Amino acid sequence: MNFSLRLWGIIAGFASLLLAGCAGRIQAAAQQPTTGAEGAVQPTRSPSWTPASLITTTPSVPSLTPSLTSTIQPSRTPTVSPTPTSAQIYYPAGQVSVPILLYHRIAEGKAANRYEVSLEDFRLQMDFLRQNGYETITPLELAKVILKGGELPLKPVIITFDDGYRSVFDLALPVLNQNGFKGVVYVITGYVGAPTYMNSEQLTVLFANGWEIGSHTVSHEDLVKNPSHAYDQMVGSKLYLENLLGVRELTVAYPYGKADENITRRAARYGYSAGMGLGVSNIHSIETLYFLSRQEIKSDCDLDCFERIVTGKKIEP
Repeated sequence: MNFSLRLWGIIAGFASLLLAGCAGRIQAAAQQPTTGAEGAVQPTRSPSWTPASLITTTPSVPSLTPSLTSTIQPSRTPTVSPTPTSAQIYYPAGQVSVPILLYHRIAEGKAANRYEVSLEDFRLQMDFLRQNGYETITPLELAKVILKGGELPLKPVIITFDDGYRSVFDLALPVLNQNGFKGVVYVITGYVGAPTYMNSEQLTVLFANGWEIGSHTVSHEDLVKNPSHAYDQMVGSKLYLENLLGVRELTVAYPYGKADENITRRAARYGYSAGMGLGVSNIHSIETLYFLSRQEIKSDCDLDCFERIVTGKKIEP
């Protein structure tokens, strides 16, 4: 009996040793990498592991802020400091004297037609304004002072560009920045992005630099000849600019500088704050708010001609 018990104890101990050894081998095997069908080792990955290929190919999110090319860096800080400017003074409502200048295209070389001003002449004209203490304002600022009174520089001037040509961005903008000036562009919205015209990103860059962007209608139709198109032309362009710039206050420049009483009333009814026409006066009032007098700077206007326009001396239209 004792012999049998001792035999069973020996067998049980031997079995326990065998089971412990198998368990150890199973646990060690579980800790080793597994192999696929072709014997390739499949590494265990933690949840935070990111493949290098995903890191290198993740696309960057485009910025909503328009960027400039390396050749042009518009900034609110001009590259050349202008001469000290005068303090703001109060103008009563009703009538304000401000020269409003009209340009179309700026040419790097000699101007090819009346609608171009050479870059050299444009620089001289802007130098004249700065050296004589002029400071730029916008039509919206002028309109508010005409209606309610307010503060403006002692010698204000408005510099406008019609149509929205690319040369305004490429050539005029750096010159204005150098003199601490801001401008105004009246855009034919149907031409935005067309060859030789600015695109929407360039317009938003100008706007971000303090420029006013206004309407020159959708396709530059003569509204006096085609008054039935006035709604589509003026409201369509206004909606485009409101959506592009996120603004509601806008001014309009009539195509060819032409507007009769019907068109000026429509401009007011459609929600514009003021309208731009053509003339020879620097005096603006409530009565002329929707036909403000702009004076075109033509290609043959020398510095003497420019001075007479700015200072308000009588010249031939």
